Amino acid sequence: MVKKIIIEGNIGSGKTTFVKYINDNLKNSTVNYEPVAKWQSYTDENGDNLLNNFYSDQNRWGYTFQNMAFMTRVQDMIKPCSTKYKFIERSIFTDRNCFALNCYEMGKINKMEWEIYTDWFNWLSNEFDVKPDGYIYLRVQPNICLERINKRNRQEESGIPIDYLENIHIKHDDWLLNEKKIPVLVLDWNCSFDNNVKDVIESFIKKL
Repeated sequence: MVKKIIIEGNIGSGKTTFVKYINDNLKNSTVNYEPVAKWQSYTDENGDNLLNNFYSDQNRWGYTFQNMAFMTRVQDMIKPCSTKYKFIERSIFTDRNCFALNCYEMGKINKMEWEIYTDWFNWLSNEFDVKPDGYIYLRVQPNICLERINKRNRQEESGIPIDYLENIHIKHDDWLLNEKKIPVLVLDWNCSFDNNVKDVIESFIKKL
């Protein structure tokens, strides 16, 4: 049976680079990157893509984006895999516990939209095999995340404020540092790659 490991972390925490490292260095593993290109492929009549619209006007696009993110993440989770381990960049649980929840608490998603999203989440998360075997949490301070966001210069992310990153950081901590049912490997990812990170990852996944 394939072991599913989710790579979690704030925006700009280094998840994509980390997943690429796994793809290049861990044997018998398959990786799934976050479907950013898919989100960017949906455009409105003005040619603005969904990711850009979300960051530009969360009051209008919060619910729409979270539904799209949810659908694409489920598709990644259930995609067939022939290797022993499958590493996936983020999950539906990230959205439920961090991004969609933050939208709701900030008033970007209203009460009715939140209830619909929650029902949708509860049904699909039980209908499909999306429960991970483990999480790897790349824990990075929000100010460093912002530096990395600015460095990679993705157009849609150009206006992300530090307080948004701080809120998402807190929600990741509240969730993953208190997770009791699924094993979590927390890595301090404020600096560059540690020389022994491959050994740490392999030791973690062998116990799953």
